[in-house]
Amino acid sequence: MNVSILKLQKTSVSSHRLRAWGLISALALTPLVSAAQGVSLASGFTDFTTWNRFGSALADNQTPGNGFTYSTLILTNPGIGGSAGAGFAPDALTLDFNQSFTFDFRFFIPAGPTTRGDGLTFTLAGTPGVGNGGSGLGYKGLSADSLAIAVDTFNFDGEPVSPSLQVLQGGSVSPLAFTETGIGDGIRDPNFQWLATVLYTPSGNDDETGVLEATIAPLTQPNNLGIFAVSAPVDLSGLGAVVQGGHAVFFGFTASSGLADDGHFITSAMPTPIPLPAGLWLLSSALAGTGFFRRRRA
Repeated sequence: MNVSILKLQKTSVSSHRLRAWGLISALALTPLVSAAQGVSLASGFTDFTTWNRFGSALADNQTPGNGFTYSTLILTNPGIGGSAGAGFAPDALTLDFNQSFTFDFRFFIPAGPTTRGDGLTFTLAGTPGVGNGGSGLGYKGLSADSLAIAVDTFNFDGEPVSPSLQVLQGGSVSPLAFTETGIGDGIRDPNFQWLATVLYTPSGNDDETGVLEATIAPLTQPNNLGIFAVSAPVDLSGLGAVVQGGHAVFFGFTASSGLADDGHFITSAMPTPIPLPAGLWLLSSALAGTGFFRRRRA
């Protein structure tokens, strides 16, 4: 690939990030409520450079000087087909599958120059890793003790029409349930990100079964795209190693591209303290000292 194309791709990714960062900057100061079980990646800051990464996945932290620090998990880069990447948190969580749990996160799909595809997943697995590329979404072929919510953005004949929201299990990309969104390229509109929420509700029978539900919604809604949901009954008794208090499970993300070449990003942001100029800091210290001595004289 020549240098001019590489520069064009870098500029394109940077412009996508700027649009995405502008959105999460406004929302980073509005935390979501965290559940007793699970993780809110959308409200707390996540440093993706500390995560275990597989395949094409990269992680990047930047502080561009606008009052925020950003961490981005790049599962596949836009414009590069034939990729499969995954990123998983470095430590397993202990989840009790007879109690509810929730996860949430922000994702962003920068468009590649060819066509949309192939998609990404949020995955819970006993053993982290990356699966097959293309329609495998980086999930196909993972261990049997895995469960995923997929945003599938490419379909062949006989498959759910993309983009679709799916529930997957056991390293298979044949969905347990799916919802066709009907929004076409709206899933990768460069003007906003998506907020995804995953909720598990146990059966109440102490049998480690229940219903897994996921929703995706745009963080802003310029095109009235709507909110989409999918749910399926699941048996989690074989997911992860049995430990005291439940099952040890790793959580993370997978994505892939084949002939299509979209990018797949997971994003996080936090406010960054802006240091006072040296002169202002000295003045504030002097004023604080003056106030202290005045209080002593009183």
